[in-house]
Amino acid sequence: MTDHVPTANTDSIGISHGSPVWVDLTVPDLAEVRPFYEIIFGWHFEDYGEEFGHYHMITNGGAHVGGAMSQSGDGSGQPAAWSVYLKSNDITRSLADTAAAGGSVLVPAMPVGDLGQMGVVTTPGGEALGVWQNGTFGGFTMTRTVGSPVWFEVMSFDFDADAEYYRSVWGWEPTPLDMASGAEDPGTRYANNRPGEAATAGLCEADPSWFPEGTPSYWRAYFIVENADEAARTITSLGGSVLDGPMDTPFGRLATVADPAGASFQIAQMPQEDQARR
Repeated sequence: MTDHVPTANTDSIGISHGSPVWVDLTVPDLAEVRPFYEIIFGWHFEDYGEEFGHYHMITNGGAHVGGAMSQSGDGSGQPAAWSVYLKSNDITRSLADTAAAGGSVLVPAMPVGDLGQMGVVTTPGGEALGVWQNGTFGGFTMTRTVGSPVWFEVMSFDFDADAEYYRSVWGWEPTPLDMASGAEDPGTRYANNRPGEAATAGLCEADPSWFPEGTPSYWRAYFIVENADEAARTITSLGGSVLDGPMDTPFGRLATVADPAGASFQIAQMPQEDQARR
């Protein structure tokens, strides 16, 4: 379940409606996991202060990667997790369209200073999804260097419902990939949100046997590492865990990992030809 990642072709200036625009991490205590990410990716964390609930901006060599914060209250019942946000040109409409399509609005549109507006929904397929409308802030920049986000996908337990949702609400053009070569399950359906190099995200038909019982559909993000095997060893030594891989795929050497708080994400060692282009 870690072998489907192409390279998204986008940056913070050219991100279009319906494409991933931001990721953030929520954990019980950010101070405890911050050193983990600083070592693995070389990220820098900047606390935006009490006005923003001590939300931290994550940068990588000056480029925006995402955000991070400690859970409010005691965090009970809220597992540590990475969240993915799609860009909306009209957040009010996106939230209303989600509800009309059979999803739910968990967090109504709310301003984040002058940076923009955010909301959170669940889709008909069951995954939580962040929504972002730009104000003065346009999201991350994908530099294709170590520590940069590189791909995003839905692990869906209701592929058909999600394919229709992202098509009707977000303007996706679900484009099937041939999974017969290199996939751990050649029968798995996988579709990019756009054809060819226009793709910025994917939709994977998740097999329940891959996950603990009761796991809901969810979004996951991939981040670039120099060497997947070395990164996996370092992750383990720092109190994280390797859940799957590393394994060679047509899209690089990939692994599913988790930080010490249990938030899972993907690491991707890019193919040699991709590294040569950077």
